[in-house]
Amino acid sequence: MKKILYAVLGLAAALLIAITSLVTLVDPEQFKPLLMEQVKKNTGRELVIDGPISWTFWPSLGLSLEQAALRNPAGFVEPDLVRFERGQASVAVLPLLSRRLQVGEVALAGAHLFIQTRADGSSNLTGLARTGQDGGASTKTPEQGDGGQASAAEPWQLAVEGLSLTQASALVIDDRNGSRLQLTRLDLSLGELKPDSWVPMTFSLNGEHQGLILAAKGQTRFRLGRDLASSELEGLELEGELVRGDTRLDRFTLGADRVKLGQWSQLGLSAQGRQGALAFDLTASLKGRLNEAQSLLDLTDVTLDGVLKGPALPRPEITVSLGAEGQWAMTSRTLSLSRVALGADELRLAGSASMIMKAIPGISFDLAAERLDLDAWRPAAAKATPVAKGAGSEPVVDMGASKGAGSTGTAPARAAEPDLGWLKGLDLAGRLKADTLIADGVKAEQVDLALAADAGLVTLKGFSARLFGGSAQGEGVIDARQQPATFKVHKQIVGVDLQPLLQTLAQTDLLAGRGSADIRLSGRGLSSHALRSQLAGTLDLKVEDGALHGINLPQMLREARATLKGEQASEAKEVRKTDFSALTAHFRIGQGKASSDDIRLQAPALRVEGKGSTALVPETLDFLMATTVVETSKGQGGKGLEDLKGITIPVIIGGHWRQPSYRLDVKGLLADNQLLEEKARKEAERGLKKLLGDKADDEQIKGVADQLLKGLFK
Repeated sequence: MKKILYAVLGLAAALLIAITSLVTLVDPEQFKPLLMEQVKKNTGRELVIDGPISWTFWPSLGLSLEQAALRNPAGFVEPDLVRFERGQASVAVLPLLSRRLQVGEVALAGAHLFIQTRADGSSNLTGLARTGQDGGASTKTPEQGDGGQASAAEPWQLAVEGLSLTQASALVIDDRNGSRLQLTRLDLSLGELKPDSWVPMTFSLNGEHQGLILAAKGQTRFRLGRDLASSELEGLELEGELVRGDTRLDRFTLGADRVKLGQWSQLGLSAQGRQGALAFDLTASLKGRLNEAQSLLDLTDVTLDGVLKGPALPRPEITVSLGAEGQWAMTSRTLSLSRVALGADELRLAGSASMIMKAIPGISFDLAAERLDLDAWRPAAAKATPVAKGAGSEPVVDMGASKGAGSTGTAPARAAEPDLGWLKGLDLAGRLKADTLIADGVKAEQVDLALAADAGLVTLKGFSARLFGGSAQGEGVIDARQQPATFKVHKQIVGVDLQPLLQTLAQTDLLAGRGSADIRLSGRGLSSHALRSQLAGTLDLKVEDGALHGINLPQMLREARATLKGEQASEAKEVRKTDFSALTAHFRIGQGKASSDDIRLQAPALRVEGKGSTALVPETLDFLMATTVVETSKGQGGKGLEDLKGITIPVIIGGHWRQPSYRLDVKGLLADNQLLEEKARKEAERGLKKLLGDKADDEQIKGVADQLLKGLFK
């Protein structure tokens, strides 16, 4: 036991004597030329050491130096690539006895890193990584001895096991685009730097880049090749947070299994944060490959899943997804995606898209969907309550004087303009197709639309669809560069079933038939009130094989005939509907009204010519329809109107869209209708003949009868 103790004490004493001899006999200042020469040979740069090099004994034997800098080539903004106030490195003792300077981790305090890329693409990092033979270089030591003769001893060899930067700062400048990245705090730790060897690295940083404030930390391993193309990175793990304007990432992560030029890499990304009132939680993954020319990044297996929450969304919470493959072109800064599969809850879109990165990103797309239900994406408060069919919807038929327009049955139109400021941040052009599209209760099929938006100017280049048994097509423009926005639209409808269309859009079944229309509208303002009060344009309408619901014109004429003859009207109640073979009209729209002077209706027994207007805001009707009996032997209600053939009978249509009223204009009927006056005169003569016999031929009695008839037809 004592022998072992003596042996240990002997070794300790020998080691102490060796260290004492080392620090006494070896002057660390002699390493300055060695370090400078090795750095010059391996990096091509000049290492400047203005401070002293000295031994350190705590926490381990090592060397320290002060005020050192690695110079940049001429022509860069700052003279130094790296500079530091104090550096320290541990030194292995035993290798020193063999004239090998084996340095452990080099620790730099108060370091500053400067990287600049000039307009021509050159950088102060270009050509930095050089290699000597056998991983290191040999050189002779400085002059020793009083005689000034060079030592003939073996040359010193240098090896560095790692590098760490603490409380460092950095500035990265790119003259090609004027960007500046300022790192206010940088901590970096590197393992042993050897060509073709894996080097572990950990880092943390705080900085700012063009308004973006970043804090991040991570770790990875990299292997330095003879150039960037042969270098690679693996096991990247990065996490942090960032803030830019009202966008905040409270936490983000980035991971990569391997990164090497020309090789596929698996990348993963997650982000949780907010943009204004919108909260998001997203996770993405993809495979990427950057070509050796560093000009094209191929992307495949792109997936994104996440959840969006916020009061501005049409739903409190939306689940989103994305799948795609594509390419990122470095020079043109263009992202092109194919096989796009975009989802938002039950909404699904597929196709292709591209984006050019600039001040306002330029987006183009060609997407298709099986079903787009836009009504399902409207906020609950904005969804219209359907008007129940039944109560309050029956028309009012009045044979006497007008009883007024009646209740409009609508709430005051909202005057608030929608906020379209977000359109000024759009630059897009594309095409969207849908097998089925539902909007405002209207179901359209085979929808195909092409649109473009440029800084607030939205152009609907083309639209076509099948709906209600017919087709529709159109084009239009919305100019949101001014407030309120202006718009212009041209729409053509061919062969649609009008009754379900009107029931859906206006909650009225007044008109039925197969309809076609040419609509040209323009206006200023997109609020509910502005759309009706400021609307201007024309509407050309043609309806075939249709019917006016709520009014039976032949029945009204028979009731009018009975009234004029002093007879009791028939008690029979017929369906309140007037069939017609054709209806045409040209409407002028402006100042809150739609007016027409040439409404024409052709029915089996009737011909109708009308004029009038409808007020778009209170939704009231004011039309005068001049009805003439042209056929009495056949057709709807023709029988019983023999006495009225050729007579023009005015009918007034009033009331509300959903509760119209119909009445005969008796005063107009009697005031200017010679045929009816002649028929009434003959009826009066026959009546007098039956009542007075031969006395009816008396001139005095005839005069009294004439005076009575003239008073009636005034």
